Parts: sequence; structure tokens; C-alpha cells
Amino acid sequence: MATNLSKLKSGKGAPPPAEEAEDVIEANPREDDKAPLRPLQVRVPEAVFVEFSEQAGREFDFTHGAKKQLFLKMWKAYKAQNMKG
Repeated sequence: MATNLSKLKSGKGAPPPAEEAEDVIEANPREDDKAPLRPLQVRVPEAVFVEFSEQAGREFDFTHGAKKQLFLKMWKAYKAQNMKG
């Protein structure tokens, strides 16, 4: 059985040329990308983990790193509250 390669030559469905593609390295939206990271591991009851995960997903659209973003948001609010006065 012969393979029909005519569809490959048409360019239909071909990826865009490299010069038109967004440079994902340049457009990296992560903050403090150069700062060294350290793991923070805690054990909490499963119900707390589930609630925290759901809240992180609601606030940060269930994206990768949502729990980290929620923790950093909470930490920033905690520091702001405790630095007053």
C-alpha cells in the first residue's frame, strides 16, 4: 500500500515559521525567576489539604503552581498585617 504524501506538501497544518512564534523564554511571566528556591514541606489533615487545593485552584485558575501562589499571597498578607504598628 502506497502512502499519500501530497497532504504534507500543501503546508496545511504546518507549524508557523520560527520568526512568527512567540519566544516563550523571553515572555516568561514568573517573578523572581533568579531567586533560589527551597522546598517547604508540612503535613496537614487531608481535609485541610483538599480545601487549600480547591481555594488555590479557584484563585489561580487551577494552574501549575497555584498552591505556591496562594501560600505566597497568604505570606504577603500576614507580613503586611504584622508589620503595622
